[in-house]
Amino acid sequence: MNKVMLLSLILYFCMPGSLRAQNLIKGNIKNNATQEAAYAVSVKVKNGTEGTYSDDRGRFQLKTSKKLPLTLIISSIGYEPKEVAVQSFSGILEIGLEPASVLGQEVVVSASRTVQKKLASPVTIEQISSKEISSSPQLNYMDMIQGLKGVDVTVSSIGFTSISTRGFNTSGNTNFTQIVDGMDNQAPGLNFPLGSAISLTQLDVDNIEMLSGASSALYGSRGLNGTMIMSGKDPFKYQGLSVLVTQGANHLNNKNHNDPVAPSAYYDWTIRYAKQVNEKFAFKINSQYTQAKDWVANDASNKNGTGTALTDPNYNGANYYGGATSVDISPFLQAALAGEPALAPIIEPLLSRPNYVARTGYPEFGYLDNKARLFKVNAELRYKINPKLEALISGTYGTGNIVYTNDTRYQLKGFKVGQYRMELKSDKWFVRGYTTQENSGRTIVAGPTAQYINESWKTSYDGNTGGWYPEYTYGLINALAGGSGLNEAHLAARAFADQGRAELGSPLFNRLKDSITNTPISDGGTLFLDRSKLYNAEAQYNFTDLVKFMSVIAGVNWRLYSLNSKNTLFPDKNKPINVKEYSAYIQLAKKVADDKLSISTSFRYDKNTLFSSPKVTSRASLVFEAVKENFIRFSYQNAYSFPSNIQALQNTLSGYNSFSSGGSSLLLNDNYQFNKFPPYTLESVSKYQQTGDAGVLQKFQYNDIKPQSVNAFELGYAALIGKRVIFDVLGYFSTWKNFIGYANVANTPGTNDVTAFKDHSTYIQYNIAFNGGQMVNTYGYAASVSVDLGHNFLTKVNYFSDHIRNKNNSQINNFNTPSYHINMEFGNSGFGKKQEWSFSTSLRYKPGYFYVVSGGLASGQVPSSAVIDAQISYKLIKARSGIRLGATNITNQYYTTGVANPNIGAVYYVTYAYNIF
Repeated sequence: MNKVMLLSLILYFCMPGSLRAQNLIKGNIKNNATQEAAYAVSVKVKNGTEGTYSDDRGRFQLKTSKKLPLTLIISSIGYEPKEVAVQSFSGILEIGLEPASVLGQEVVVSASRTVQKKLASPVTIEQISSKEISSSPQLNYMDMIQGLKGVDVTVSSIGFTSISTRGFNTSGNTNFTQIVDGMDNQAPGLNFPLGSAISLTQLDVDNIEMLSGASSALYGSRGLNGTMIMSGKDPFKYQGLSVLVTQGANHLNNKNHNDPVAPSAYYDWTIRYAKQVNEKFAFKINSQYTQAKDWVANDASNKNGTGTALTDPNYNGANYYGGATSVDISPFLQAALAGEPALAPIIEPLLSRPNYVARTGYPEFGYLDNKARLFKVNAELRYKINPKLEALISGTYGTGNIVYTNDTRYQLKGFKVGQYRMELKSDKWFVRGYTTQENSGRTIVAGPTAQYINESWKTSYDGNTGGWYPEYTYGLINALAGGSGLNEAHLAARAFADQGRAELGSPLFNRLKDSITNTPISDGGTLFLDRSKLYNAEAQYNFTDLVKFMSVIAGVNWRLYSLNSKNTLFPDKNKPINVKEYSAYIQLAKKVADDKLSISTSFRYDKNTLFSSPKVTSRASLVFEAVKENFIRFSYQNAYSFPSNIQALQNTLSGYNSFSSGGSSLLLNDNYQFNKFPPYTLESVSKYQQTGDAGVLQKFQYNDIKPQSVNAFELGYAALIGKRVIFDVLGYFSTWKNFIGYANVANTPGTNDVTAFKDHSTYIQYNIAFNGGQMVNTYGYAASVSVDLGHNFLTKVNYFSDHIRNKNNSQINNFNTPSYHINMEFGNSGFGKKQEWSFSTSLRYKPGYFYVVSGGLASGQVPSSAVIDAQISYKLIKARSGIRLGATNITNQYYTTGVANPNIGAVYYVTYAYNIF
């Protein structure tokens, strides 16, 4: 008998809930103002655990074991909550909801890993919701992020945007963390976030939260410059088929803006399908494809001086690739003079100074393929083991062709990235494991590839056959002997030496380019072979129900980087380099003073196997509700950041005998032999090349790279006034120790004879990461206001200002941030008889600022810019569709976010949206 009872209990608990629940409640939910179906509305049984959501048509079905009468709680952001009494299980409930302002009602999770009102957050946090994305004039959510308070971006191409907060704005920022559905979105090898390459599709974003400044205490050591948390839509909550099709055009009026690309089409197609099969199982599938002619980087500023290609024989344009090969032709002039003394009147005046000449470079347009393509697909399965426990599995795959900027321009052609996750989560804990796998495809490294092309069609110098520089010297002397002025003679000499040149698009050029870019760097070409992988496992538990007097959350994390580049990105010639990280964190929080004062503190322990000592990060915060909906916040964070794999181990070819380098002793001493052949600052090497005076050479003092740290303080105030106005103001001050920046140095492997610096074939230059010995301070302030003007009108304005004091004069800090930003938004989410019309506009303004691309690609002033985006939409209510007309950068005044990065014009577009929520 006992066995029968036990078997019955087992069958009961293993039985699907749909077989145990005998009562079914059906209903429809609509928006009372527009009579549209209200989707993704929470429907819960009061004082019970059962619940569901309305589908894309406003319908819901809720199975319950409770007896009548019972009450349903109906709630959703943007509506007034409502309780509905259920007296009968027959029939269909018709429920209408009244729209409500969302100002002050927003909730966030990332600030403290628990759900709380955004107003009461202990740190500054910005947010973008799915509704804001669906009404934005920007083409995608990555573009929307530019308008958030405290955020700056570098746009390298249509498919690659790098984000930072509170300064340090650079492409491929390894100190900014992007987390997508709990997974770190960084490239396993390069360590910087992959932006939109494998993140959520446009239709699957539920919520984006942006933490400004250091956020290492909860999210790990990479978050010194901010953390972005993205959440995808739950297929139980957001169901149905959704389609978003955008067709547009860019590069309009191109000739007036020095844009070499003719007017071109822009395409973006996104589809999402989700279904709740039953109360236990749901799934979703997402796909997005983007195609366009990319913006082109055509910065012609001369990295070797102030002249142009027509006035400086040593011209090396920022986005003209190949000109980094530069040689003093004085030895060739001296050889000519020795062979023909009668040339003395022509040659001797030239020998009074160095005569550096650069090879002819290739412009980016026509050299790099500007056909941008991005494709990503995602699938997710969810199974509810019980009402409080859920299992899920997901996979995301992305591929395409994009360009990003670092020490040179890189075209990621046919790159492939996959991210795969398994997770088990309840209302109090989760266990998650995921992996990220990358394949660099056929990545084209613009600078060194162009230099190798030049060397392939005609070598710079060969003692047996001559070469480009001897021919240049011959042409120069002949032109001077014929009576030409010096400048005209240099132009004639270049034309003479360039005879037979592999011109852009020619069969010779294409053959050489294909050969070089298909040969690995380790074999003398420029092909990356990065197949690095990341494996991560983590768990978290909320002990609050067990520790009654305070909130306690704790977690652990393990990570493995398997760096596998076949000696093309890292010094991993013989086998992959494995780097492991271990971490644990705890957060304690308590409310006192009648719940007016919230106190919280966090601690995190991190260990990285590249470094001997672990580090402990801490954060403490106070939030005081001075009066209702008025919050004063103060936070302190001490954060450590281990150097990223790139900052420690990178060994990347960036040009002829030029490398972008990490700062570990494994590289500096074991590979580069700095301990035998000391490095000198590249600036002093350049002075020596110009003057011939060895006394100007300055040795660079270096040490093994180590973790950097920051002590950050923030004071802020946020208030909701009259349920119509939200105001937020803040100030911050940070002190950095062992600040990681970059320095350009050079050494002469194999010899200590400094005359080797006169020929680039006998010296190597490096852009290395190193710790500055002096303190670095960053500070700033910000303010924002959002006003609900009534009748669905909403306006937002924010202002922020960031500054740096760096006493490490030899250090390139990549701050790259204007002194202030101003962002504005104005729109209406529904007007007309049935609120079928809507519009939104935005303005982003920033003054000019100085920008440095690490690695020596370029530096200079970025002009000021004022960018206006706008859209107007019309809803076809019965068809559950919408049409939008819009434009980004509507005035088509081209702008750039960084030197050597592309100039960005307008995109004019029309969008069709079906079943968007």
